[in-house]
Amino acid sequence: MSQSKLPQLPAPIRQRIQFGWKKTQDYSRNGWVRLGFMGLLIFLLSQREFSFHFSMGEQSAQSSQTMNSSLAPTAILASQKEAPQAEAVPASAKTPALDKPWWEQIREKSQDIKQNLNLANAATAVGAALTAEEQKKAAQYSNLGFVLNPTYAKRHGIPQKIVNAKLAVCKDYINQYLKTAQEEAELFNIPVSITLAQGLLESNAGHSRLAKNDNNHFGIKCRAKCIGCRCANYTDDSKYDMFRIFETPWRSFREHSKLLSGRRYKALTKLDRSNYKDWAHGLKKAGYATDPKYAEKLIGIIEFFGLDAYDK
Repeated sequence: MSQSKLPQLPAPIRQRIQFGWKKTQDYSRNGWVRLGFMGLLIFLLSQREFSFHFSMGEQSAQSSQTMNSSLAPTAILASQKEAPQAEAVPASAKTPALDKPWWEQIREKSQDIKQNLNLANAATAVGAALTAEEQKKAAQYSNLGFVLNPTYAKRHGIPQKIVNAKLAVCKDYINQYLKTAQEEAELFNIPVSITLAQGLLESNAGHSRLAKNDNNHFGIKCRAKCIGCRCANYTDDSKYDMFRIFETPWRSFREHSKLLSGRRYKALTKLDRSNYKDWAHGLKKAGYATDPKYAEKLIGIIEFFGLDAYDK
């Protein structure tokens, strides 16, 4: 290092720097010193690299733990707790395969149904299980026929598959309109069982022409001179009977509730909702239908399907 490149320092300091520089140059010419220096440099570099990777890994783990704790503290606390043991279910409480609903058994046993048909509901599954000849024969019977006359099928040798198909249609109707009937019960104090039983009977479980074409599930006739409503002609008590047309089935249910809350049936709404028998006889007495067995039919439907359970 030349003196011209040194800053303006006191002479003693400049001499020490020059002496140290000269010694360094002398040592650097020694091969062993160079080799040792290189070894030391390699060691330091390797130590720095090791330290760098270790720090990064530790920092990443800490960051991940912090993120998890901030985003899902509940999950972390839950994972630290001991998982509860599953409650043992006794063998007697397990449902045997034979206790499955009959339509599920048909689904499992009939590969043809599984592969070729849309099993959207129980009625579809059971109806599909019938042969073409059985379906033709089933069409001859009302959906409520085997409910209102439970011994008819046995006395006339009608296959159980046909009976099951008809009962499935009724059960699907109940499932479809149960919630609507429950809502009407809360608003108008009409038993759920009565609403569903009348809907089943009057509409043939939703399959009558009046129900399918005009959404009228309760055989509700037109007002005087059809003022304020739309009507259609269907033969009932006479060939000139006019029945209400509704935009949706729900409108039919609501009009049924209003009808039973009117002056003609007003006394019935004071009955307890669980008293379906008095309701059924009260409807017949007030002239809801001309069928002399109307009350007995409603009661039979309610008890066959256990609809009174929805009134409690």
